[in-house]
Amino acid sequence: MARMRLFTGIALGDEVRRNVLKELEPFRKAGIPLRWADGLNLHLTLKFIGEVAESVAARAGAALEALPPVPPFRLRLRGFGKFPPGDGLNVLWAGVEESPELRALFNGVEDALAPLGIGRDARPFHPHVTLGRSKGRSTRGGDEFKSLVPLLREKGDVFLGEWHVAAHRLYSSRLTPAGPFYTVLKEIPLVES
Repeated sequence: MARMRLFTGIALGDEVRRNVLKELEPFRKAGIPLRWADGLNLHLTLKFIGEVAESVAARAGAALEALPPVPPFRLRLRGFGKFPPGDGLNVLWAGVEESPELRALFNGVEDALAPLGIGRDARPFHPHVTLGRSKGRSTRGGDEFKSLVPLLREKGDVFLGEWHVAAHRLYSSRLTPAGPFYTVLKEIPLVES
């Protein structure tokens, strides 16, 4: 049986994406050993579903279309940070300011997918846009990351833009040696209640 790797997310607006890439340039030039996300693939992940059978993918799309209405809303992107806190580095990210509509959409996605056997996230929702991942497993702070500290201090609260969110998406993700390749399986418009 064929399987697919799925997640749900929100695409960034074009201007916001350009702003992020411009502000990210000093991090790239610092030689920090990360696998950088493709600029065209930048998105806010609502829920990583994981690998499922194609039949579950079709049912997940239908479940997401049946979510209770969430009206279109605006999102703001602000600041750069990293996971985990402390000395380690797994992920470099741009922060997404929370909003009641974003929280409602996240909760709706969790509620819609749970009956399909897709477990709820155990970790708290921390909306962000992944920009780069460490090349190895969790990397403890070392010399290769020293240049990251002043950049995070300088850009920890930089305003990266605001955009209108009119839809969320169900994506498939195919991992390749050149990085992940994303396909939009379904775009679900947000609607007034």
